[in-house]
Amino acid sequence: MSEQSNHPTPTQSPEDVRAALSDKRRTALLRYMAILFGVAFLLVLLSFLIQMRDSRETISDLHQSNASALQNAGKLQEENQALTAENEQLRLQLENQTDALAEAQSEQERLDSERISLETQLAEAQQSAVDTQIAYDLLLQAQDAADREDLEGLTALLEQLAPLEAHLSDTAREQLTILRGLLTAESA
Repeated sequence: MSEQSNHPTPTQSPEDVRAALSDKRRTALLRYMAILFGVAFLLVLLSFLIQMRDSRETISDLHQSNASALQNAGKLQEENQALTAENEQLRLQLENQTDALAEAQSEQERLDSERISLETQLAEAQQSAVDTQIAYDLLLQAQDAADREDLEGLTALLEQLAPLEAHLSDTAREQLTILRGLLTAESA
């Protein structure tokens, strides 16, 4: 039948031939359109599947990024807690060191005060030793003046010795009293 429709026979009229050709063209056109729609459908389906696969990969990447971000956030939170604890420990150490420094400064001030007091006592002791030495030297000179019977020298030496009398021992004061007694006995 397909062979007959391809070649017109002399018994067929030109309208029948055109109608047969039109039917053939319609059928071919419909097949062509069906094939085009099928190919287009396959291309759309293929594009959809590719896009779905890309979307799945993107979603998978986003899940991995999200998991990685959560892990990083967890690590950062742990680091933050560790740094907070370390900061608190360092703050306590600083407070302790500040307290220790304040105590050391207080102790330094106390020691400085003691040093000044000791230096004052040392200066007083040195001055007392010098005054004692002078007092004994004057007493010896007064004794020598008394032995030489130099009353003027004895008087001058006893006047110089009067403010230093406290530096003499009891025995030396007795000797001073004896020398003053000699001076009074000679004056009378």
